Amino acid sequence: MNIIIILFGILCLLFGNCYSQAILKASPEVLQQSGDFIEISWQGIENPTPMDALAIYFPVDSNITAPVGYILLSNSSTWREGYGSMSIKLVNVRDNYLFRIWVPGNVPPTITYDKIMLTNVATSNVVTFENLNMPGKQYLSLTNNTDEMRLMWISGTDDTPIVMVGTSPSSLLDKFTGTTVTYTINQMCEKPAIDPLYFRNPGFIHDVIISGLDHATEYYYTFGSNNDGFAGPFSFISAPAPASEAYIIAFGDLGVMPSFYPANSDAQTPAPQTVANVYQTVMAPISHSPLAKKLGKKSVNGLNQSPTWTVLHIGDISYARGYAFLWDYFQDSMAEVLGRAPYMVSIGNHEWDYKNQSFNPSWSDYGTDSGGECGVPYNTRYHMTGAENTPERNLWYSFENGPIHFTVMSAEHDFLAGSPQYEWLKQDLASVDRTRTPWVVFSGHRPMYDSALPGDEIGLKTNLRLNIEPLLIEYDVNLCLWGHVHVYERMCGLNNGTCAQSDNDAPVHVLIGMAGNTYQVPWTATDLDNGNGHEIQPDYSIFRAINYGYTRFYANTTSLYFEYVGNNRNLVHDSFWLESKY
Repeated sequence: MNIIIILFGILCLLFGNCYSQAILKASPEVLQQSGDFIEISWQGIENPTPMDALAIYFPVDSNITAPVGYILLSNSSTWREGYGSMSIKLVNVRDNYLFRIWVPGNVPPTITYDKIMLTNVATSNVVTFENLNMPGKQYLSLTNNTDEMRLMWISGTDDTPIVMVGTSPSSLLDKFTGTTVTYTINQMCEKPAIDPLYFRNPGFIHDVIISGLDHATEYYYTFGSNNDGFAGPFSFISAPAPASEAYIIAFGDLGVMPSFYPANSDAQTPAPQTVANVYQTVMAPISHSPLAKKLGKKSVNGLNQSPTWTVLHIGDISYARGYAFLWDYFQDSMAEVLGRAPYMVSIGNHEWDYKNQSFNPSWSDYGTDSGGECGVPYNTRYHMTGAENTPERNLWYSFENGPIHFTVMSAEHDFLAGSPQYEWLKQDLASVDRTRTPWVVFSGHRPMYDSALPGDEIGLKTNLRLNIEPLLIEYDVNLCLWGHVHVYERMCGLNNGTCAQSDNDAPVHVLIGMAGNTYQVPWTATDLDNGNGHEIQPDYSIFRAINYGYTRFYANTTSLYFEYVGNNRNLVHDSFWLESKY
């Protein structure tokens, strides 16, 4: 017996944690709402190290070596004593959660975190939600009719979706129903999206059009179904009247930062602050709106309500990249904003690009940036105003908002002269009625102009200029919004790389990819000066900055005012005016 004990002790010294008495608890066991916090507490960690980690799992029977995320126990002030606690915000993902503690060691099963092998020493109780099927993650969008608003949301069943609407939260008398869709792992294209370790059930995505709305009016609503239950009431401001005025928020490259660090994926740490600032903007009554104050605006339809904000997201939406749970966390993080203001999106490389995509010319740098999603989550989760029942519906499309005509392209699909997208863009721009919408705003994910080193992007930029820029000039586009490069940069009014006499004489290009992604290589030095300094700002670059934030602008039939707002203190870093010719 003594020999067995000695051998067991030697094995413990070699492999560790044989006598661990670690206890892990999560409380409460039942959460009420998506976004509620749980308290995680633990004790009995022997020989604590800075690499001790809490791993997050759902569903509870998912592979023990493939958690969705981690938090280091060292985030608790008492971790060195082998015990501690922390709060974690959980999203209702229509499934139960489980937590495990991993510490350095090589007793199977093991996982590797930051190149350190870890072994499991404690497992928590199960945490669930009172209603796993609860509707949520709502988002509005515009339709082709200004008296309508589209509402989409996610729940756990395909029960008939219902929206109840009224001009008072206590009188929601108008009922609207809609359709439901979902998608499966079999629709994905490549790893990691096709790997069962990383795919998660997306739930059911509901789509309802609310019609018969007055312009620029506050409406209240609830949404859900008889089986799933109802969420709300919430409120939105309906679309402005044609040829009136528009308030727009625009950014690209946002992503999400959960309350834990995502496994196998990057966390976009600035994103929560950007979203919080945008939420503050869309919720503020006009009397408290900094932009409205600058413009001397005191009311909307004679009332002190919020302006008619619309949010544009110019590609690279969630950065899920095949790790499906991030779509749920992203849409939950945006629900308060997008349940208030309509959301219009563009496709980016991190939604579409995959190895076997049909358009992949030798001069491009298209890769595998979607993580094998190949546009399936993007095209299923959103419903833009493009041609119905076509694959292009969310890829290239247009819409009107007050005095602005918006034209949206995909830089991930064939845009060369003669392609279906090119012909559609040409027809759309040619058909704009400038007496109805004197402003034309054009957007796509990848820029044709910026002052960052082009690198592998040179082929795409060159071909965007050769094929798309002549359309912008011919049809007198006023403003072009781009993402992809994670900075803010405003160019002058440009025609073939040359500044026009004034910004009213050619399209002003603005790079707005500064909302959240933390990968930045702005204006790095070249070999020409031995790496000293940074790229000299070219003449066409009027203002550039690496602050995270968003942009917002206002337009009436004669003037457009644009400003870039940094996340720190919501200070305006850049602004400009345009005057209409029409």
